[in-house]
Amino acid sequence: MISLLHPDLHYFFEEYPSGEHKTYFIYALADAAQDSWFLKKNSHLHYRNLLTEAAGDKAAEISPHLVQLGHNHNIEWQYISKRVVGTPRLTLIISPLDFDSLYSHLRQFLNVQFEGGLEMYLAFWDPAILGTLVGQISDQTLYVKQQVLSDQQKKVLLEPIHSWWYWDRKDKLHKIIGGNGYESLKFYDWQNPFTFTPVQEDMMVEATFPDHLIYYLNLNNPFLVEDFKEWELYPYVVKKIALAREYGLEGTRDILNFICLTLIYKNTFEQDELLQSVLLKVKNKMVTMDQAMEDLERLVDENE
Repeated sequence: MISLLHPDLHYFFEEYPSGEHKTYFIYALADAAQDSWFLKKNSHLHYRNLLTEAAGDKAAEISPHLVQLGHNHNIEWQYISKRVVGTPRLTLIISPLDFDSLYSHLRQFLNVQFEGGLEMYLAFWDPAILGTLVGQISDQTLYVKQQVLSDQQKKVLLEPIHSWWYWDRKDKLHKIIGGNGYESLKFYDWQNPFTFTPVQEDMMVEATFPDHLIYYLNLNNPFLVEDFKEWELYPYVVKKIALAREYGLEGTRDILNFICLTLIYKNTFEQDELLQSVLLKVKNKMVTMDQAMEDLERLVDENE
């Protein structure tokens, strides 16, 4: 069976620590919201919903699940090889912990609390979030390059994990090296929640900002981005975020409108005198971006 697997999975199994005097298990964190068929096609596997708080069966069906996998001869690897490799649908974990212990360990990090008391899910099953949290140096597709977790938080997260694997936005496989410890320390609970400083909070918001903009572009203005290949749009948006901030723009709505203008005007964006005269007013705080959009619509109509 292994000869039929994708080269990335060959490499994964080559790195499996089989020669050590220690028992290791292979797990997947499968995002059912992105691939609901993986669990349905592999119902023989032992798995459990990570978000037990998800209300109702429908919500549970699209939640991330911890899945215990067999070794390379098992049939689930055929599916992973054909349908999952190169995507963010799941991440792979090698750990000496048994299923219940790893499940309990990962649950510690589900909820992150900010200094103001606000709580939110920390979606570490998303490869882009995971790579950002640990500051994965090999991943050049990360928007925020710095490690978000403190060194202590990172150590606690990775201590009972031998290695954690994921595919980035350009389909490249990455290996996060863990502490390879025998035990998961119960470090965080409702009395001692996993917390982020304001700086960490800002970094996480920034890390997902391009993805949020792309989501709204595809939702509200798909005709503007339909000619982009999947990877091409991400670096385009990242580049235009930086340009928008040169005009003093910060909010999601303002930067989204700015990017829409770059997509509409294309190569004439910097040369169009009418457009640049309006954007100069935005840069000089003479008008808001919303006012600029209204002014542009009116001026374009007048010049037709």
